[in-house]
Amino acid sequence: MAKWSKKDVNNLVSLINAILIIGSFSIGFYFNLGMYYFFGSLFGSVLISTIIGNFLGDKTRKAKPPNKKQNNGKTGKLNESVSDDALLTSDIDTLSGTDFERLMESYYRDKGYKVERVGGSGDHEVDLILQDKKGYKIAVQCKRWKKNVGNDIVLRLKAGKQVYGCYDAWIVTTSHFTKAAIQIAEPLNIKLINGAQVHDMIDRWRKEKSK
Repeated sequence: MAKWSKKDVNNLVSLINAILIIGSFSIGFYFNLGMYYFFGSLFGSVLISTIIGNFLGDKTRKAKPPNKKQNNGKTGKLNESVSDDALLTSDIDTLSGTDFERLMESYYRDKGYKVERVGGSGDHEVDLILQDKKGYKIAVQCKRWKKNVGNDIVLRLKAGKQVYGCYDAWIVTTSHFTKAAIQIAEPLNIKLINGAQVHDMIDRWRKEKSK
């Protein structure tokens, strides 16, 4: 089997997702099947394309030698972990993707949530699962990106939320969201937290902890 790069896999998943969604929408429109069919087919299309993407991604990872220091193409930094103490003072925009997840894990745990780290292969775009004292579960995707987060991430997180049995889903990013992502997030009940909001809530949290 030919080796697939992560970019190739993402492009293929996006293409498959688009074809399935357009096809399902066309069938629903032609036969007037209603909104329930549309949202059901939307979820099914995202789930199918995610499964295909995870399968190809696993094949690609098995073909690559291990490399402890990789540039993720998003942050411009090597994925070198910082200490727990350093997370409280480090510039958010210089953290690796993994360290950004650790920072958000510490933040939400300090806010009273029970936090489970997911991440890694086959995570269905879910990095953290938050659970409050009443058992209410929230799927969280953390994106330490410079580019805007697109609607493909929103759609995949919608499927991931269902996979992990969560009631809500949030996307937390150091960047911003595309117009398409914002438009589709609202009807799918996915909360979007952009870079300005992240900096504000982390800054206030750090000040509280330093008192």
